[in-house]
Amino acid sequence: MKKLLLICNVLLCTFAFSNPVETGHARASLVTNFANTQQESFYLGIRLQMQEGWHTYWENPGDSGDPFEVKWVTDPGIIIENVEWPTPNSIPYPPLMTFGYEGDVIFPFKVFRSLDSSIQNINAELEFLICADICIPEKASLSLNLRSAKPDPMLSRAISALPNEFIKTNSFIENGYLKVIFQSVNPLNEVYFFPRELDLLVYETSQQLDQLEDGLYQLSLPLQNKGAVEFSGILAINGKGFQVQETLTNAPSLSLWKAIIFALIGGLILNLMPCVFPVISLKVLSFVSMGGNDQNKIRNHALLFSSGVIATFLAIAIALLIIRSSGAMIGWGYQLQSPMIVGILTLVMIAIGLILLTKINLMAGLSSIGSSAQRRNDYFGSFSTGVLAVVVASPCTAPFMGAAIGYALLQPSVATLPIFLSLAIGFAGPYLLLALKPKWIGSLPKPGPWMEHLKQFFAFPMLATALWLMWVFMLQTSGDALILLLILGLLLGASIWMIDTFSSKWKWSGIIMTALISMQVLNDLPARDNTELTDSSVQRWNLMTESEMQSMNQAYLINFTAAWCITCQANEKAALSRPRVKEYLNQKGVTYIKADWTNRDDDIARGLAKYERSGIPLYIFWKPGMKNSKILPAVLTEDLLLQALQ
Repeated sequence: MKKLLLICNVLLCTFAFSNPVETGHARASLVTNFANTQQESFYLGIRLQMQEGWHTYWENPGDSGDPFEVKWVTDPGIIIENVEWPTPNSIPYPPLMTFGYEGDVIFPFKVFRSLDSSIQNINAELEFLICADICIPEKASLSLNLRSAKPDPMLSRAISALPNEFIKTNSFIENGYLKVIFQSVNPLNEVYFFPRELDLLVYETSQQLDQLEDGLYQLSLPLQNKGAVEFSGILAINGKGFQVQETLTNAPSLSLWKAIIFALIGGLILNLMPCVFPVISLKVLSFVSMGGNDQNKIRNHALLFSSGVIATFLAIAIALLIIRSSGAMIGWGYQLQSPMIVGILTLVMIAIGLILLTKINLMAGLSSIGSSAQRRNDYFGSFSTGVLAVVVASPCTAPFMGAAIGYALLQPSVATLPIFLSLAIGFAGPYLLLALKPKWIGSLPKPGPWMEHLKQFFAFPMLATALWLMWVFMLQTSGDALILLLILGLLLGASIWMIDTFSSKWKWSGIIMTALISMQVLNDLPARDNTELTDSSVQRWNLMTESEMQSMNQAYLINFTAAWCITCQANEKAALSRPRVKEYLNQKGVTYIKADWTNRDDDIARGLAKYERSGIPLYIFWKPGMKNSKILPAVLTEDLLLQALQ
């Protein structure tokens, strides 16, 4: 009796799959989960049991190999879909990397049938490549009788393990790498991305995983196709596969020469931006004071000012490259994300403003005003004024600058430095022309008492700039920190009064003491968390915001901004905060999202990099039906914004 039962069990098991076919280095068979004649859909599975050390391939085999091919022969009324690929393994053969399967694996196929179709045999002609140290093409003719077949539990487990779940990602290209950012609540032991696109990645290079913060990770993948705009594949996390499908960016692609031209134009326009105008005005005033009499001196001062501009731009570019090489995300205006730098600039603007209201010859070269500029030993001052002009230009991003700088900071150094040099030449362009034609100064009004009044007038734009920097400082720190800064400003004012009033050598002690105290106080300031939003209608941005919004078919407008960004604040007043715009966003169901970059935030830098930007402002719009999100103009008006949102 026991022998009879054993024989029956063996027979039942054989009914669960086709008679196995030995192919040489594997055993192939058909399995199913078909249970009754009333099923309109079910699964078939091709099972391969490979010998130890041998493997076959995924749909993208990597550097070598080919996926299997199967031809089905079925009764009318039965449709068999394409294979649903299980999560593959990486199979290295240095220097090559392949993707495939080892051991015992089942490849599921979904089947649909009409209820009036007959249930008979299903036949499959299988051809596959199986490899170890060598590769051998093998094949098998498989057949399964559905009437006698029984559901195979192994197929059910294979179906449940399929990578059908999508994972939200936020990806961008940087320095020849595809950066894939994703979330995981569980600790990560093993992560690997398998791309479907054959030419997307360099397979033999390792995939680097970095933890950005708790639960947020970044996978760096070496790119082969640097012009890719879309990608898909399977992200294997701790052995479990997730589907990935993403559009990388809709940012316009710039060539190096176009970026250089944009940088040149942006640099020229930068001279007219409000954050630069006070310093530039002082420089022009110093040229006027020379009266066009000494053309050699005018030429020298113009060249030194231009040298200060160019040297500072290149120094910023080199600093950005060094910081970037360490793995940090950084962009244009990064220095103003430091409360210490903002505090020092505030005190510098206060000092210049107060000096302009006096007859002090303190740092005459820095301000380059009055008769002091006529002295040859003030050449250093012209250079310093160029340095200061670039520093205060950081809050401003002129049109054309955003795309050019973004392109520069996402390219190798051989491209970054020429773009920043072009930006510097554009900024210094008027003064380089003046060095070539110093006699043009003679066409300006002649020096006279009016210059002293104009000099004093320019004190007020400087003090206004100081007030704005105080506001930025308060947003970055706290009200208590602002009080400390005001006290330092008071000490600075007292020091300048001492210099203007007394003639003893001790009059400089106030400035020295103020500088030392300021460095100590400002160095210990904590940065404020800018994540709180007072407006309930505004949503806070994060790296996964766009993926989440698009998955819900929710339209959105993202505002990448900062308190220190002059253009951002102007756009806020002129367009984004206008009642018509708010009403339009509400009527159309557009979610308004802010990414506040007032303080340093690596996540926002990564978000900007996705659109090939490293500076602000940046405005991103998307609504259902759009394949890619849309980059709005950097300078907005109410009508222009409403038109762009159509």
